[in-house]
Amino acid sequence: MAALHLVTSTPATSIVPAGEQPLFRPRGRPPGVTLRELGPDETDVLDTVFAGLSDQSRYLRFHGATPRLRGAVRRKLAAVDGRRHLAVAAFDADGEPIGIARLIGLGLRDAELAIEVVDAWQGQGVGRRLLAAVAVLGREQCYSRLVADVLTENTGMRVVLASVLPILTVETDGYETTLTADLRAGSPAYVAA
Repeated sequence: MAALHLVTSTPATSIVPAGEQPLFRPRGRPPGVTLRELGPDETDVLDTVFAGLSDQSRYLRFHGATPRLRGAVRRKLAAVDGRRHLAVAAFDADGEPIGIARLIGLGLRDAELAIEVVDAWQGQGVGRRLLAAVAVLGREQCYSRLVADVLTENTGMRVVLASVLPILTVETDGYETTLTADLRAGSPAYVAA
């Protein structure tokens, strides 16, 4: 996996490939939070983030009661390949995983978005930074639109997405809302601003 390079208003930063030390520490954000691209089968990161989610956060992320990640779902979430399945993780100052954003290709131009941030770090800009970083990876893989299926009541996720990328469509069908965002028009500057 190639390192991704962000164009920002501050000195250039990058997210390093999986397995290397994270080096993304923008100013103005919670101290010690770093981002790095995830590699295949980093189930320890996945498990730690999942354990840090409350029942309500799991419900909002997985659209139902999810007390634990079971076999097929866990394998799918760990099957990062750097092309069709991209993931970026956030880590606190002690190196503990605190969030993950992922894109999974839906076709030639569209990718499905999912973000989870442990409860202790929600509301501190981690989700926005993760989204901006995974969007850069998505652009590198030539995706042009992100599709996010969220529970209609999940206003937090809807706000995060709209604050980073322009929303093209919003379709609500019962309890679920599908947001489609323009990946090409978004700017990664938010990550470091």
